[in-house]
Amino acid sequence: MKKQYGTAHNLNSRILLHQVYSTNTLGWDNWVFQNYALTPNQRILELGCGTGDIWKANAGKIQDGIHITLSDFSEGMLDRARANTGELDFVEYSVIDAQEIPYASDTFDIVIANHMLYHVLDIDKALCEIDRVVKPDGTL
Repeated sequence: MKKQYGTAHNLNSRILLHQVYSTNTLGWDNWVFQNYALTPNQRILELGCGTGDIWKANAGKIQDGIHITLSDFSEGMLDRARANTGELDFVEYSVIDAQEIPYASDTFDIVIANHMLYHVLDIDKALCEIDRVVKPDGTL
């Protein structure tokens, strides 16, 4: 898994397949983003952010006061996300293992784990960590 996701190359190849052959007229990034239902002043943690393309593609739609932490277990992938979204002043970056999230309890309004939980060795532990860091009225 570290080799597969050490850089964004393999992920970008899969993304390209979806871009070229998808019948979704909105595109994946726009479709997923519209379902996040973001509101102003939220704190968001994305686990397994990959290349960060979804945030780059929708940067103009993000409301005031939102703060996003993009994370991945791969420093190489996080470097790519940083290159894609580095101009966005509401984004920070962190290498994180979903099984040991280094934030206090009840920190985030939303935790996003898009297409990544199947990579986690101990899903129960990761879900407990997510539950711990998401606010009581928050969303996974």
